[in-house]
Amino acid sequence: MSTTDLIQSAGFLAILFALLLTLLVALLRLAALPLAGAVLVLDAAAAVAARPLTLPAPAPKEARP
Repeated sequence: MSTTDLIQSAGFLAILFALLLTLLVALLRLAALPLAGAVLVLDAAAAVAARPLTLPAPAPKEARP
């Protein structure tokens, strides 16, 4: 059975839909890579920005008589 026979038996639209779906998934996965990198950079920047907020509070000075 050749490729042409398989396409004819499955239906041209079904094969076209499967190929388009595969292309869409591949494009979405490629788009996810830079977005994941941007999230890592933003997370690191947020950690640096929040670092001064996590310092312990200074000890209160004792009252003088």
